[in-house]
Amino acid sequence: MRFEFIDSVRVTIPRAALAAICDECDRYDHDETGGRVIGTYAYEHEQLVVHVEGVIGPGPSAQRTGTSFFQDGEYQEHVFRQVEQSHPKVEHLGNWHTHHVNGFPTLSGGDIATYQRTVNHPQHNTTFFYALLVVAKRGGSHLHERYAVKHYLLRRDDDKVYEIPCTRIELTDERLLWPEQEEMTRSTETKRNGPSTARPERIYDRDILGEFYQGLRPYSSERLGLYWRGPLELIDSSHVEVLVLEHDRTGKVAYTIALRKPPDHLEGAVAAIADREFPSAGAAVIALERLCNRLLFEHLAHNAKRTKGR
Repeated sequence: MRFEFIDSVRVTIPRAALAAICDECDRYDHDETGGRVIGTYAYEHEQLVVHVEGVIGPGPSAQRTGTSFFQDGEYQEHVFRQVEQSHPKVEHLGNWHTHHVNGFPTLSGGDIATYQRTVNHPQHNTTFFYALLVVAKRGGSHLHERYAVKHYLLRRDDDKVYEIPCTRIELTDERLLWPEQEEMTRSTETKRNGPSTARPERIYDRDILGEFYQGLRPYSSERLGLYWRGPLELIDSSHVEVLVLEHDRTGKVAYTIALRKPPDHLEGAVAAIADREFPSAGAAVIALERLCNRLLFEHLAHNAKRTKGR
């Protein structure tokens, strides 16, 4: 999807807000993360001016993998209400999240669908939704420059997604409403590492598997790393349990897939895929699905022939 640049929007954002986002990215250098953006806005000479005044982190109960991220909404709402008591004009302007772990340079289809639902929800206070996206680690010389970011805007009752040019972004030295200053002392101690290994295939897998194979879910563990697991529906509405593992072959990513406790007529699929590697989890699932359906069709045809011959 192409994004249309918009010049009628200007964003002011404190360097401290970007530094706080960079800190969070450093903490979760292999998983997606994110949070909320809060502040105020105004219209000046037919121009929308978005004033970022704080960023709320993901929260202690957030769930992350290399391809997905679920925020701790209860925590974020509690923080927002706490800030609102002292600053009643503050608004939930939008969200920020990261793609630096997968290398996808723009908002994904899933991101856009979620943000469009949000901006068109009757309880969303503003007629726009501001999205800050972290796209890459770059190791800048300043705390707020450790990651490259892009800025987007969505509008109510408008299907377009607008990218805000960097010329319309103004950095300031204002103090944040959140995080509070004492919570940001960690910024001065942040370790600056080289660029992390990008996983661009993860974002495609999230969208493809989430759309067409909704039973599969991404997980991560210290022993297995990133993996996908869940039921795969076949042509006769039966299900098989599959497991897709991500492997790092000295910098080159590959995926393997396995069937868990397959029925006898699908044992051939187990042997056929045992040594195969795929460029993405989506490719692995599609290949296995086709193979299982072919074997299943042959099995059903054989049974039908035997029944007819009796």
